[in-house]
Amino acid sequence: MALNAKLALLLTLSLSVASNIGYSSLQENNASDDELGGRLSSVPSKAPWTKVDSSFKSGFVIGYVFSAVSILTIYLSYCVPWARLNKRKRNKVMMKTPMMTSLMERQEKKRKEADIQISSLDQMSIARISFAELQKATNSFDRGKVIGVGKTGTVYKAAHPHLRFTAVKRLFDLKHLEKQFLSELMILGRFTHKNIVPLLGFCLESRERLLVYQYMPNGNLYDWLHPLKGEPKIMEWHFRVNIAAGIARGLAWLHNHNTLQLAHLNLSSSCILLDKNFEPRISNFGRAMHIMTSNARIFMANIEMSEWDLTKRDVHQLGVLLLELITGEDPFNNSGFYHSLEGKLVQNNCLLSTVSAALYCAVDKSLLGQGFDREVLYFLKVACNCIQPVPNRRPTMVEVCKMLMAIKNTHPDILG
Repeated sequence: MALNAKLALLLTLSLSVASNIGYSSLQENNASDDELGGRLSSVPSKAPWTKVDSSFKSGFVIGYVFSAVSILTIYLSYCVPWARLNKRKRNKVMMKTPMMTSLMERQEKKRKEADIQISSLDQMSIARISFAELQKATNSFDRGKVIGVGKTGTVYKAAHPHLRFTAVKRLFDLKHLEKQFLSELMILGRFTHKNIVPLLGFCLESRERLLVYQYMPNGNLYDWLHPLKGEPKIMEWHFRVNIAAGIARGLAWLHNHNTLQLAHLNLSSSCILLDKNFEPRISNFGRAMHIMTSNARIFMANIEMSEWDLTKRDVHQLGVLLLELITGEDPFNNSGFYHSLEGKLVQNNCLLSTVSAALYCAVDKSLLGQGFDREVLYFLKVACNCIQPVPNRRPTMVEVCKMLMAIKNTHPDILG
């Protein structure tokens, strides 16, 4: 209100100045007429009034221009700095609120934790590779070198000296990926297993985050199950069983590791890589969580969950993957098919007699009539057990591994 009053006063003064300027201009014209020995006649004359009107208008315009410039100058020199000062004061008040203070403390804690983790990377056995070296190996990250694009980054095929190839994952420049980068790096730097993708190195320079894996010549499982049109990719039954058993073996090992149990929590066919012998390698550990055996309760996204829930979530995701292996249907692009199939299997309690009725309409046609329909049937039953809606009714990953190994060894009778 005080500011508005001041502006009104300034405007009044400016208009007064404008009026005085116009009046002064008119007086000067009358004075010059007196000097020439004449006065305004009582009879209207066009020429004198035109002159007076023109002088008045000129003075009025000059006065208003002067007023406008004055007001603008005062506004820029006084009002704008005053508004900025008030904004700074408001920001300081907001910064002092308990909510903002708590948020800043959490952010500072996360930064310190990240610094500690980053400082510990140099003590690990994984090589630290310069960005320049990886840029050279990928031909400046040429598009022709791209072998995969995911939600977190782009994967390039890199050629290193001595004819050695690697897969270089360049993460997108997003803040939330920093945690996933550190998580994957810390996990793969500690775990070594035949069914887990080997991490060979990493790059951490400026805003660049890159992970270097062993190159897998057969790509990922998703591309084999869902090839593009014109790509004659057919995966035979024994490859599918071996892949399923290998995935279950790797997850069972993670769930029951001697010193550090782990749940993957992000299992899908796109994160299963295949080496030259089609041996599966589990990747994408950005969302993985450690299972705290000393304290069976952990917190994830403010939702209390038990370690049992975490491992059973992995079991359910494996069950969906087993259905994808046996049906050839994409669970993300054909969710209706999966909901319908899961409902039928669970509703019938996975009985072999009822499963067989749905078998021929759901299973990949290339797998039927090849002499192992019975094994396919048992495989479907294992998948059904994994997707039970009640977590404690699902088998453990060790039990799933044993069942799949029995099918792989062509001894399905053990499944009962």
